[in-house]
Amino acid sequence: MANTLALSTRLATARLRDPKGTGALDAFALVAYGVASWLAFVVASGTWMFFRRLEFPSAWLAAQKTGSATMPSFADMFGSTYVILALVACALLIVPILTLGGAAARLGARGRARRLASLRLIGMTSGEIVGMSVVESLVQALAGIVLGALAWVATIPALMLLSFQNQHIGAVELLMPWWLWLAVVVVLLGLAALSTAFGLTRVSISPLGVARQTTAPPLSRSRVLALLGAVVAVGVLSFVIRIPVGAMVVGAILFGVLALGIGLLNLFAPWLLQTLARMGVVTGNPARLIAMRRIVADPRAAWRNVSSIALIGIIAGAVAVVPTDGSQFQGMSEVNAMVMLDIRNGALLTLVIALLVGATSTALAQASDVVDRSDELVALDRMGVEPGVDAAARRHQVLVPLLGTLLISLTLGVLVGLPALTTKPDLFMWSTSSGIILLATVVAAVVLTLLAAEATRPLRRRAVLQQVRRND
Repeated sequence: MANTLALSTRLATARLRDPKGTGALDAFALVAYGVASWLAFVVASGTWMFFRRLEFPSAWLAAQKTGSATMPSFADMFGSTYVILALVACALLIVPILTLGGAAARLGARGRARRLASLRLIGMTSGEIVGMSVVESLVQALAGIVLGALAWVATIPALMLLSFQNQHIGAVELLMPWWLWLAVVVVLLGLAALSTAFGLTRVSISPLGVARQTTAPPLSRSRVLALLGAVVAVGVLSFVIRIPVGAMVVGAILFGVLALGIGLLNLFAPWLLQTLARMGVVTGNPARLIAMRRIVADPRAAWRNVSSIALIGIIAGAVAVVPTDGSQFQGMSEVNAMVMLDIRNGALLTLVIALLVGATSTALAQASDVVDRSDELVALDRMGVEPGVDAAARRHQVLVPLLGTLLISLTLGVLVGLPALTTKPDLFMWSTSSGIILLATVVAAVVLTLLAAEATRPLRRRAVLQQVRRND
């Protein structure tokens, strides 16, 4: 084990000196773990705040009277509603945040897999290979968690500016118990370890295939069933909110169903992209041809490049039924207006966090893809391919998957919002603001994806200018 760790240290040092840019990926991974941890702590502490207010409601809400001695107080009625909505927000954000953490663990996966496959072929066991990589990822993840915790502390003053239930968030309300801190840290570390281990499955099973860079087999059509499962899972929401059980149970079911639906979409999307790319290969445009061939060769990587942005469609579709114009709250009771205002603020906050996660994850995945394809970029350059052709190919490579899956995620998001429309039509509605939210989400997704693609130009230029191979 000591020899394995020593070798891991030497490989990490060599990677930092690698002129192809693989050393920069370690810095990117640290930033990604930090952002994922920071947002995970923000979401967890915000949810915990609503659980605390279930027991200790705001003074304003506690003072409101229902006008009937037999009815429960407004604090009792709406306290559980806030908990359910907080858990729904968690379910919508947990997958993008975990996707960001997984992307950090897979940074430079292709180049790392080739190096580790070489070690596997000269005698190292698969256990040593996986153990060495997992330890390295855990060290990066732990450092990122520390940075994320510090960022969370620095964010508390900004969070205290937010108001729910006519009361600003207090710093004490955001302090999570030790077991919740431990749970979040364990989930983040476990994600890093599992993502690394699963990413090296092919190295363990077929190191020669990795070393020879053979193409993976096409994805099975059975993944279409995952889309049907996602639609069914989201459809279950219509019945869940009518179940006469406690808020905790309803919130937990909503959390599980939404997370399941998003997870099943993750299974279906790569197959869809591979199918669309196969049809797009028949083209006379060199840039489009290169992009489609890249997607066909590795549809999972193509999906990871845009998945966090594409999944924002689910969040946008779900929050589109929430009125954003304050004039739409006129005529409501004071309590209902307060609740709708809080729901609007919470929905927009969820969407902003999702966009932040998506932008970071997309930039990270595309930077990793450029470094992984550095040899291919050099080969294309030596063949006389103009830099503009590669830049156009990268735009096609990200826009086709994004637009192909954004429509599906928006549709699923609309299905998520339908139960609110059917059960509370006086509070939730389709309006002009709904169209604005959906349109703004599509525009933001396209712009952020293109910006992430353009941000990789320095890495591409560095890879092309590299004339020698200092290490593998």
